[in-house]
Formats: sequence, C-alpha cells, structure tokens
Amino acid sequence: MKNQVTPEYLNLAELAIYASVSKNTLKKWLKNGMPCYQVDRCIRVRVDEFNGWMSRFRGGTSNDLDAIWDQVMKEV
Repeated sequence: MKNQVTPEYLNLAELAIYASVSKNTLKKWLKNGMPCYQVDRCIRVRVDEFNGWMSRFRGGTSNDLDAIWDQVMKEV
C-alpha cells in the first residue's frame, strides 16, 4: 500500500481542483491579494492561509437574515 501525503502547500493546478475553480480564476485572485509564496515562477499556496482568505468572502447565514428581518420589522 502506498503512503499518501497531503501537502501543506499546493501549486495552482492542485489548488484549482481543491477550490473547484479554474487556474485563470486563481490568477485573478492572486492579483487581488490571495496569499501565496513565489520563488521565481513557482507559486505555492498554503492551504490554511487560502481557507482563511476565502472565509472573508463568506455570505450571511439564515441567522443573519433573521436578525436583519427583525430589525426591518421594528423600523416599519
């Protein structure tokens, strides 16, 4: 049986699979501040840093919507 290693750093092709987006999308995200490490032309992204960066773009939950609705109804 072969040992399987889960890398801490992914190249853009691996990250594209992980994030379910295209490499072109990742290149746009890099220009918009996605954290990465680059040596010459070799780009690597640390998985936990990517997850933290992505969490900034998380949409609201139903609890948030309930709170907004309650506030709107108080103002009506």
